Amino acid sequence: MTHEPPAAPGRADLTAGADVLALLQAFYADVERDPLLAPYFLELDMAAHIPRIASFWDTIVFDAGRFTGNVFEPHRRMPGLTAAHFSRWLETFERTVDARHAGPAAERAKAMAHRIAYTMQLRLGISPDAPMPAPEA
Repeated sequence: MTHEPPAAPGRADLTAGADVLALLQAFYADVERDPLLAPYFLELDMAAHIPRIASFWDTIVFDAGRFTGNVFEPHRRMPGLTAAHFSRWLETFERTVDARHAGPAAERAKAMAHRIAYTMQLRLGISPDAPMPAPEA
């Protein structure tokens, strides 16, 4: 049995659906202002794309089973990605989650983000800056 931190005062735990959508809207608003990450999103209609990303996060964090597709393929077509891009993506994701939510689901989302970033880097032939995240217990 793992010890999950309780929700912090003023920050409820992350829930599927509207919470995930709002989290991703805030996250990608920050990403679009980041000089390192923004160039990869200039050509994307993020307003149209975020609901699809939300279905992915609902599926991996809450077992919603709503996402179908290939998460890796779009990233394979992004030239010049480095470990620094993934580190910044993770920092931004964690900061966004922590600013809005606290609790077991929020922690699970951050842990999944680390696992996704690590695996994505390996598949892209990038040496990750951080070691393989421990599996969830």
